[in-house]
Amino acid sequence: MRFGVSAMKIARLLLASASMLTLATAARAADAIVAAPDPEPVEYVRVCNAAGKGFFYIPGTENCLSIRGYVRYDAAFGSYLAVTSDTGDETWAKHARAMLKVSTWSATDLGDLNTYVEMQMDWDTLQDTANHYTEGSFSIPVAYIQLGGLQIGVNDSAFVTYPDYAGDVINDGLYGPFTTNLISYTFTNDSGFSAILSLEQGDGAPGWLIDDYVPHVVAGLGFEQDNWGVKGVVAWDSRDGAGRGGLAATLRGDVKFNDSFSAFAMLLYAEAGTADSYGVWVTNGADTFSVIAGASATLSDSLALNGQIQWQEGNGGSDVWYVAANANYTVVPGFVVTPEVNWLRDNAGDSYWGGLVRFEREF
Repeated sequence: MRFGVSAMKIARLLLASASMLTLATAARAADAIVAAPDPEPVEYVRVCNAAGKGFFYIPGTENCLSIRGYVRYDAAFGSYLAVTSDTGDETWAKHARAMLKVSTWSATDLGDLNTYVEMQMDWDTLQDTANHYTEGSFSIPVAYIQLGGLQIGVNDSAFVTYPDYAGDVINDGLYGPFTTNLISYTFTNDSGFSAILSLEQGDGAPGWLIDDYVPHVVAGLGFEQDNWGVKGVVAWDSRDGAGRGGLAATLRGDVKFNDSFSAFAMLLYAEAGTADSYGVWVTNGADTFSVIAGASATLSDSLALNGQIQWQEGNGGSDVWYVAANANYTVVPGFVVTPEVNWLRDNAGDSYWGGLVRFEREF
């Protein structure tokens, strides 16, 4: 009887030990699971709505980035746009371009801080004694830093950017200039008033690069409402020499009749010394007036029509006339085909016709 009691105690002790061993093993397994390192967090790209469409946050920063651009191909023809072959005959003028646009944005206590860069690669028809095609060229026509209204870098002249160029045609006729180094400041307020002041260096290629430390100066004022607006801009070519320098000015008015139809008109004046700078419409070495007018009509979601006409004072010769019209047709979203026709009557009274077809894929 005593032996039986001892055996029962031993059995209970063994059962208790087995239970404790099982619990300890489970506890150690649980400890092992808890002690395993957490997986690295995955940081997905976040959309940056504050900067506008197409921006996203650069991972690990508060800076936003946008990458976009286009690939374009032009085929031009006619006496106005064609090139001359080595036999003396007209032939196609072809132009291919790849454009990459990179923008950054961040918010600061002094306003939005932006950068914008355009990287442009071209393959073009070159008309020279060899009559060959270029092997391609690379340029950066736009690269600037902008903090609030302050812009520093290279861009098109404020003389054309502030009034928003001319119409929505491909060939603007006698209107420019374009690329220049500049420092500009643009003021805007909620009432629609704006003003701009730009100090510019000019471009050595057309010959209006400043000749000392005094920059060219562009100043403008504007007022815009929902359906209309007016802007005026004056440029002072600072070069001081025989036949160089002086003033040029434009005054532009825009009217939006409805969501489908809009029109504009521009009055232009330039002194003779600005012929190779701001007043590219100067005729026969004399002070010159010019007028540009145009309209745009949206016929559907895929088709828009644009037209523009320019008159230029002849100054002893024939008045110059230029007409351009095109149709922007969206084949599929992001792919646009634009046929355009052009006509020019020059200062000698000779007329030239031409046209082109542009294929452009935006991304």
